[in-house]
Amino acid sequence: MKTLLLALALLLAPTAHAASQRQQALDQGIAVDFDAVPGAQPGDPVAFRFQLKDSTSGRPISGIRPAAWLGLRRNAGDTPAPCKQQIAGYLAGDLFKRAEVDLNSYFVLALNDEASISVVDPLFGFGGSKLLALLDLEKPGADWLLTPERERLFVSMPQANKVAIADTGSWRIVRTVETGPNPRQLVQSAADIWVADDAGISRIDRRSLAVERMALGAVTAIEVDDAGDFILAAAGDRLHVVDAHDGKLLGTVELPGQPQRLAWSSAAKAVYALDAAAGQVFVLDPRQRALRATVSVESGASQIRFAPNGRFALLPNPQRNRLQVLDASSDSIVQNADVPDGPDQVSFTPLLAYVHRRDSEIVQMISLEQIGRAGQRLGVAEFPAGQNALGAAPEFGADTIVAAPEGPAVLVANPADKMIYLYREGMAAPAGGFRTYGRQPRAVLVVDHGLREGQRGDYATRMPVSKAGTYDVALFADSPRLATCFTFTHVDNKPAAPPLPRIYAIDPPRTLSVGQPARLRFALLDGADGHRRQSSDVHGLTLLAPGTWQRRSTLAARADGSYELQFTPPQPGMYYVWIESESLGLARRHRQFLIYEAR
Repeated sequence: MKTLLLALALLLAPTAHAASQRQQALDQGIAVDFDAVPGAQPGDPVAFRFQLKDSTSGRPISGIRPAAWLGLRRNAGDTPAPCKQQIAGYLAGDLFKRAEVDLNSYFVLALNDEASISVVDPLFGFGGSKLLALLDLEKPGADWLLTPERERLFVSMPQANKVAIADTGSWRIVRTVETGPNPRQLVQSAADIWVADDAGISRIDRRSLAVERMALGAVTAIEVDDAGDFILAAAGDRLHVVDAHDGKLLGTVELPGQPQRLAWSSAAKAVYALDAAAGQVFVLDPRQRALRATVSVESGASQIRFAPNGRFALLPNPQRNRLQVLDASSDSIVQNADVPDGPDQVSFTPLLAYVHRRDSEIVQMISLEQIGRAGQRLGVAEFPAGQNALGAAPEFGADTIVAAPEGPAVLVANPADKMIYLYREGMAAPAGGFRTYGRQPRAVLVVDHGLREGQRGDYATRMPVSKAGTYDVALFADSPRLATCFTFTHVDNKPAAPPLPRIYAIDPPRTLSVGQPARLRFALLDGADGHRRQSSDVHGLTLLAPGTWQRRSTLAARADGSYELQFTPPQPGMYYVWIESESLGLARRHRQFLIYEAR
């Protein structure tokens, strides 16, 4: 609070007037070049860019965290509020002075137990949350991965034998690609996404989304080195080393065991392969393609994961209620700790290790300064992440606890509570939380759309701008002090969309009977002329509120051009029915739906 008040006091102090109608500005000795480039296609995100330099020396202003907001002028002739007054309102978190577009925003994604991903604006500063999008998957997701540009999200779907690709600007599933059977864990190199599956590994080009497959047998784990040169794939008692640039198999190392988990040590420049059943960790150098060491550990570990320094790995063990620390400099276990209630996953922030426990709602924390001190006891702090036990962590690596941008803090998914909690380090309890709208979040991920420094002094992001008009663009930094504004005019070039077909229920029943087949007939009427429309990709989705049961079905046109959906209500309640067709413009879970009550 003191920091915020100081920032506001400095901000409102008298300063030279900052230009608001030009694309260049000078404030407090800092020269700012502003640019905004619309996307190539109508509706694409706008690329915003701020270049900051010392006005005297020309030296780039690097390593700061500027904030920026877009305020829409409601009328073209409106006179905007003074620049610093605008920024003060944004910094104060005034609910009634929220920016139309927040270039500092981040979004929280929940990989749900059902086949969907929730995209939520957490709005922690405003005491609530907002569901921005619900991305429907063909089958439940197992693992996910965000590209460094934060523009694409890849999601493996084992039951579909596919990987879904979502655009994080429009929040749409833009493509699904077929991989080998049962795709699971994902890793990425500079140009590709690599997928572990039952036939080997699948390589997906990040730009073209072309898929190449490499037959290696069922791959149980996959990893990439910190330089992005090698892909390591464990299959049975073999570790395959693949060139991450051209996809060629460089060699195979036979192991005296069958590892199920891999972790790369940036300190040791080696991959650590965990055979949990045998209680062994195999250490391999991918360049030499040789076994360097074998470390004995307690059997039953569910994960091996290195702390940010790359030297110390933590092995949570839900079978034995233990946590072991492995030192990569000596390839030995240097610390052991008793951790009750099934520790099965660890996550890190720069200061702490967080231990997820499947049989408790209590998350335990260990200072990274304690880790690696041979023979010394590990001190543990804790906080409650909800009311119910957290449940088992996802098997293939998706995190249940992740660092939050407004750190030092983390987000924790609690499936049983149907909540995601925000915990700030040093507190005794979560600082807040938000609902996941009736869905069970199995994993959580942060997509940070805030300004990010690329080249020195060059801060940029891409953000959708939905409304046409004139915007005041406010830029602020507290060290070095900077507060200036620009203007930006956004033109909506999106062509007018044709009217969507209207879903017409034919002789709808007053109520449905539980346990009895229901036959619901519909017609898709053209939005312009009212004629019946037909397509080969018409599907039905039936959902029991609040999302506890759902059923999808493919619908075929009848002779009269109508469609029939059949399902048997399993229990009393309100059932929502969507009729979907991508070709007719009726995307998944559009705004037209019908409601039926089953008794």
